[in-house]
Amino acid sequence: LAFIAFEIVLIQRFSLLLGYPTYSLTVTLMAILLSTGVGALVSERWHHQPRRMLGALAASVVALGAFYAFVVPSFEDTMLGWPLLLKAVVVGLLCAPLGFCLGMFMPLSISLVARDTAHSREYVAWGWAINGFFSVIGSTLTTMVSMTFGFRVVLFSSVVLYLIVIALLGRLSSRVVTEAT
Repeated sequence: LAFIAFEIVLIQRFSLLLGYPTYSLTVTLMAILLSTGVGALVSERWHHQPRRMLGALAASVVALGAFYAFVVPSFEDTMLGWPLLLKAVVVGLLCAPLGFCLGMFMPLSISLVARDTAHSREYVAWGWAINGFFSVIGSTLTTMVSMTFGFRVVLFSSVVLYLIVIALLGRLSSRVVTEAT
């Protein structure tokens, strides 16, 4: 849910800058999805240290949320007169760090759930089902909340949701470590 909300906020944020919603959709999605894949690939290096990884992800999500809420709007004003290609490259570069960080969550979650010996297959299947469910309703819910409260509220809600996920993954990682010893 928070991933989709981040995506929609950034697509909306960059629509005016790039001139057309289709440009923003294309550039933002491409940058986020490519960098998410890189983040997922790289995340495997830290699966043996989930607490450390979660701490870094918490700091990154908070910093990036604040960056998109408070710093990026001033960049947009500066870039309005720039050529479209240059603006698209900058938007891609602005989206990449978020995608990289967010890409680490699903592989870490799956690795933690898969360590449960009793029901690991069922939990992994449920995890994918929940991911699919929230991917579908997330876009509609994000649109409704943003129309009611604004995109900044959705952005901060995404940060809070990710912090809740990090806390839950922290509990899961400590439970998995305790059961393994």
